[in-house]
Amino acid sequence: MAPLRYVIIRHDGIAEPHFDLMFETYAGSQLSTWRVSSWPIDSATPATRLREHRRLYLEYEGEISGGRGFVHRVAEGQCQVEIGEENAWSIAILTGAPPQTLKLRQLDGQDWEIRPG
Repeated sequence: MAPLRYVIIRHDGIAEPHFDLMFETYAGSQLSTWRVSSWPIDSATPATRLREHRRLYLEYEGEISGGRGFVHRVAEGQCQVEIGEENAWSIAILTGAPPQTLKLRQLDGQDWEIRPG
């Protein structure tokens, strides 16, 4: 499986600052995105699944239109993604941050959990 791209961005200048984990699910795809309160992930962490984001966030840093704060990259690089049954995902961070595998599991609707795997 060929490596894909990921990015972790810090979203500040809003009521609830957070991190967004964004990654391709296939080369050139939009970015599957989850919001988390902290980074790095070192224990089970609540996450919110967001709509897919544009690829420009792989490289963009700066102000978000409409007074929605600003973003800056915390980590970026290559990853491998596996989408399993029953909304269980796995993302292996290969470069740009300490190597690790994260397991994403849907709890209900947009509520997910991310844990080291």
